[in-house]
Amino acid sequence: MKAPKGKIAIVYRALAGILGALLLLSLPASAAWKPMAPPPAPRIGPAVGAVNEIIYVAGGSDASGLTPTLQAFDPTTNSWTILADMPVSLRGFSGAGAINSQLYVVGGWNNWIPTSTLVMYDPPSNTWTTKGGMPHLSACGGAGVINSKLYVTTACDGYSGFKNYLDVYDPATNSWTSLPGSASAHGGPAVGAIRGKLYVAGGSTDTQITKVLEVYDPPTNNWTTLAPMKTAVANPAGMVVSGKFYVIGGSNGKTDVTTVQVYDPQTNKWKAGTSIPAPASWFSAVVVYGLAFMVGDDSSGTTNQYLAIMPSIP
Repeated sequence: MKAPKGKIAIVYRALAGILGALLLLSLPASAAWKPMAPPPAPRIGPAVGAVNEIIYVAGGSDASGLTPTLQAFDPTTNSWTILADMPVSLRGFSGAGAINSQLYVVGGWNNWIPTSTLVMYDPPSNTWTTKGGMPHLSACGGAGVINSKLYVTTACDGYSGFKNYLDVYDPATNSWTSLPGSASAHGGPAVGAIRGKLYVAGGSTDTQITKVLEVYDPPTNNWTTLAPMKTAVANPAGMVVSGKFYVIGGSNGKTDVTTVQVYDPQTNKWKAGTSIPAPASWFSAVVVYGLAFMVGDDSSGTTNQYLAIMPSIP
């Protein structure tokens, strides 16, 4: 049977996506974590983001070193596609975010030197564009999108000690603005945006791995310290599902962990979520079709895990 063409093809693909999404959403609650198709080219420390329900995995490093490869995962078909290479080869980015159906990837390490790079990927044209760079070098941070602007934290600027920088990028003007820094440094934190505020949890200071949770409120231009996490972790994944902030895995300074910590902004309290199948850090999580996908490698550094989690779990 030949694939339909023209407008019929558009409707056909849309229906296929809806059916695939319904299939994912119908997974039983007992299937809290479900393994997905492995990527064609596993890597460590990529940038991960979602645009129009497609997950993009950009850059990072493989067995040969830094790579510019961009991979896309479609949850409805459980399949991967290789797309246009990034204009740079980096790993350990300061974050990624989707604005106006385009993916922005910021910062990252060029071997052991942070960069100020900002690049944008446009899915319809399958092209990358280099945008205005950050006002300083940036790595060990995180990013969140609020009101079509990209907020980026930085802990590593190429100099000694962890920093507490916060900057915001406005795509409308292709410009950056430096904002007040958080009270604590967060080297490798979990970051999430909820109801117009930026939440930053955990990470490393110059002396310890921290439990500290702070939130930045753009209208007041102020930071507030909130209830600390139950477990201090660095380099976890952060995501937002149903208005709650999930901190997944990470390192406690001695070993990677499987814990999932869930913060409710309504009550300012943390509770435990369903643990991930294997200890992991230096990975990412992204929400598509209301499901959360964990993208990264386990603590052995040899097996990349691509897993979906039901949003209804505690």
